[in-house]
Amino acid sequence: MNEQSELKEARLLGAASYVLFLCFLPPLLLKENNFAMHHARQGFLLFFFEIVLAILVYIVEHSIGLIPILGFVIVVLLKFVTGVGVLLIAVLGITRAISGQYWTIPVVGDYSSRVPF
Repeated sequence: MNEQSELKEARLLGAASYVLFLCFLPPLLLKENNFAMHHARQGFLLFFFEIVLAILVYIVEHSIGLIPILGFVIVVLLKFVTGVGVLLIAVLGITRAISGQYWTIPVVGDYSSRVPF
C-alpha cells in the first residue's frame, strides 16, 4: 500500500473513531499508524464519557425529574446540553481527523495516553 492511500485510510478511520463504538476499528486495522491510534484513543474517551453522561442523566431523570414541572425542565435542558455538547465534540474531532490534524479534546484529552490500545 502506498503512502498516500495509507494516509487517506488513516484519516477516514480517525474520523470514524468519533462515532460511538467505531473507535475500536483503528486498533484492529491500523495498529502501527500513530495518527489513527491517536484519534481512536480520543474517540474511546468520548464514547466512555457519553456512557457516563447517559448514566448521570438517567439518575437525574429518575430523581430530580420527578418534581412536577421544574424537574421536567431540568431534565430536558440537561439532555439537550449534553447531547449538543457531545455532538459538537464529535464533529470537531471528525473534521480535524479528516483534515489530517492531531487534536486533543479539551479537559479529558489529556487522559488519552492512558487508553490501553
